[in-house]
Amino acid sequence: MTTLLSFFIVLGILIFVHELGHFILAKKSGVGVLKFSLGFGPKIVGYKKDETEYLISMLPLGGYVKMIGEETNEEIKNEDREKSFANKPVSSRAAIVFAGPLMNLALALILFPVIYIIGIHVPAYIDKQPVIGYVFKDSPAHKADIKQGDIIISIDGKEVKTWEVFESMILSNPNNALKVEIKRDGNIIGKELLPSSSKHTGAGVSGILPPMSPTVGDVKSGYPAEKGGLKIGDTIISIDGINTAHWAEIQEILQSGGGKEKEVAIKRGDSVLTFTIKPRLNEDAGTYIIGISPKQDIITKRYGPVDAVVIGTKKMIDMTIFTFVIIKKLFVGEVSIKTLGGPLMIAQIAGQAAESGLTAFLSLMAALSLQLGILNLLPIPVLDGGHLLFFGIEKLRGKPLNAKVMEIAQHVGIALLIVLMVFVTYNDIWRLLDR
Repeated sequence: MTTLLSFFIVLGILIFVHELGHFILAKKSGVGVLKFSLGFGPKIVGYKKDETEYLISMLPLGGYVKMIGEETNEEIKNEDREKSFANKPVSSRAAIVFAGPLMNLALALILFPVIYIIGIHVPAYIDKQPVIGYVFKDSPAHKADIKQGDIIISIDGKEVKTWEVFESMILSNPNNALKVEIKRDGNIIGKELLPSSSKHTGAGVSGILPPMSPTVGDVKSGYPAEKGGLKIGDTIISIDGINTAHWAEIQEILQSGGGKEKEVAIKRGDSVLTFTIKPRLNEDAGTYIIGISPKQDIITKRYGPVDAVVIGTKKMIDMTIFTFVIIKKLFVGEVSIKTLGGPLMIAQIAGQAAESGLTAFLSLMAALSLQLGILNLLPIPVLDGGHLLFFGIEKLRGKPLNAKVMEIAQHVGIALLIVLMVFVTYNDIWRLLDR
C-alpha cells in the first residue's frame, strides 16, 4: 500500500507542476484553456470554472492541458480566434510549451536546497578518503589487481578525495576503461579499471567496498542467527575458523558449503563465544542467509540556508551532467537500453524512499523532476522538445511546417513512446522475476 500511495503522490505532484507551467503561461499569454487534467482517459472527477474544466482522469501516467487552437487543422470559432494557441506568435507558443519542463526544473532547484536544510542521511564513510576495505573475487577491481588497503588517488586524472567522488565516477562509467592511480605501501601505482554494468540498474560496478566492520546491526526474528544465539552488537571474528575482518567476508563464507552448519565465533564485550548456526536458503535470491544485517554508521548532515542553496544547486548541476552523460551513452550503445526502468520501477523506488524517511522521498522527487524536465526537452515529436523544434523551424522558415509532415512526425513520436513504454515495462517485470 505504501508503494502504491507513494507512487501516485510522486507522479501526481510532478505531473501537476509540469502541466501547471503550461497552464499559467497559456493564461498569461491570453490563450483559452478548455481542460486541465491530471491523468488521461475517462474522467473520474472534475469541475468547470469559466471556460476551463479541471479534471482528474483514470489513467495516472501523465496529464495534459487542452488549449483552444492547439490541434493541427482544428476548427476555431470566430469568437475564439483571439484566444487560439495557433494564432499566437511563435515566441508565445514556445514559451507556453517550455514552461512545463521549466517548472519541473524549478521544482528540483527548490527541493535540493530544502533537502540539505532538513538534513541528509549518509554513510559515515562517504566524506572520508577512499581506502579500500574489500575487493570481491573476480570483480573488475580484482582483475585490475586492486587490493584491500589500497588508497584511490585519482581516476582519469581527476583527484579523488572522498568515497562520494569515487562512487559517482564508477556509477557513471559502466564498461568504460578508467585509468586509476592508487597508493600502496607509500608508492603510487597506475591501474586500468573496467567497471562492469549492473544487470539491474546499468550503473557501473567495480567490486570495491569501503571498510565495514563485521558487527551485527540487526537480527531478524525467527531466523537461524536468532535461534543460534547471536545478538545485536556482536562482532563476528571467524566462521569455520576463517577470520572475518569485513562484513562481505561473512556473506561469502555463508555461501560456501551448500547450507551446512557453520561454527560462528563472535566477540561480545570482553568475551569470545562460539555458536553453531545452519544457514537458510533464500529461494528468491538463491543465496544462503542467517538473518543478520550489518551495523550501519549513518550520520545526518544539515546545512544553513546559504550553504544548502550552494550545495543543492551544485548537486542539481552534477545530476544534470550525469543525466546527459547517460543519455549520450544510451545513444551510442555504451549503456544498454535494458537498464531503463518504467512505472513499476519508479513505484518500487518510491515505496522504498517513503519508508526511508522524508529526505529520501524528497530526494527521489527532486531527481525525477529534474529528469522529467530534461527528457521532455529532447527534440522528439510529441514531447515538449519536439514542439520547440517545430517552432524553431517555423521561425527560420517564416511559416509553419506542412500540416501533413507534422502529423506524420507526431504519429512516429507516439509510436516511439508506446514502444519505449512497452520495453521499460518489460524490463521492470523481468527485474521483478529475476530478483
